[in-house]
Amino acid sequence: MANWEKPNEPVFEVVGLNPLCGDEVKLYYKISEGKTIQIVSVAGESCSICSASLGFLFKNQTKFVIDLFASYSSERKKFLEGSETSLFGDLEEISFLNIVKAHPSRHRCALLPWQTLQKIIEVKK
Repeated sequence: MANWEKPNEPVFEVVGLNPLCGDEVKLYYKISEGKTIQIVSVAGESCSICSASLGFLFKNQTKFVIDLFASYSSERKKFLEGSETSLFGDLEEISFLNIVKAHPSRHRCALLPWQTLQKIIEVKK
């Protein structure tokens, strides 16, 4: 569900790491019009749950709005914790997160790609 090849074109890169299990996520991206980000490619070594979540992030990669980065991760975290959320309408991702919800020790795996996306704001500063 993602482009796993490092782009030949010049792009920015951000890396996320889960120190508990060693999952690593890399996002290669472009900044468009100053307020949106397009994920061009992904990479990293991670478990199947983290990789699947990374695939969902890439599937929705067309253009992320920088001002909404915190909500992308927090809405998924709320969903996993069973709280009310205004979570997106991707039924495939919701089905995936419903399975992960039953395994709290894997929540970090599912959230790592979204937390890595959020790091772009820190890199941009």
